[in-house]
Amino acid sequence: MLRGRKVQPVPDPRTRYTSSMVRQALFSMVDVTDKSFLELFCGSAVVSLEALSRGASRAVAVDVSKLATKVAMENAKKLNVELKVLCMDFRRFLEKNTERFDVAFLDPPYGLGLVEEALRWLVKKKTAEIIVVEKSKKEDVIVPEELEILKRKVYGDSELIILKYIQSTSV
Repeated sequence: MLRGRKVQPVPDPRTRYTSSMVRQALFSMVDVTDKSFLELFCGSAVVSLEALSRGASRAVAVDVSKLATKVAMENAKKLNVELKVLCMDFRRFLEKNTERFDVAFLDPPYGLGLVEEALRWLVKKKTAEIIVVEKSKKEDVIVPEELEILKRKVYGDSELIILKYIQSTSV
């Protein structure tokens, strides 16, 4: 649907753009068809927009930066897709959110410890079935014990980790 259409990046050097190689890898590992999609630390919302183009039923993109959310809204409008964009801190969003998502994607700034904090919040609120993390390959992350790693792949300086809840075996 959106193949080949350009998404405007956020004009801020602190914001990293998720490369097409990483996005292709993500969507080859996680099927988003007819699934709800949450993107935390969304930047330009390129990952949410691609999820929608690959058949996600709906997407919500969250970022604390006013500039990033403005660019994300402009991208959605330019591509004529329905994307809910919220300008707020991920903690505040997760604290107030009552929706459950099939897939959550997070790509926080590298090296600030936000991956572990976001994972703790996602687990505490049981926000998503599948959680996908994009992080620096140099950054060590302790995964909460409620989650298990399904896949882990390195692409350049980035690492993708696909997580899901450990199924309870109690009878």
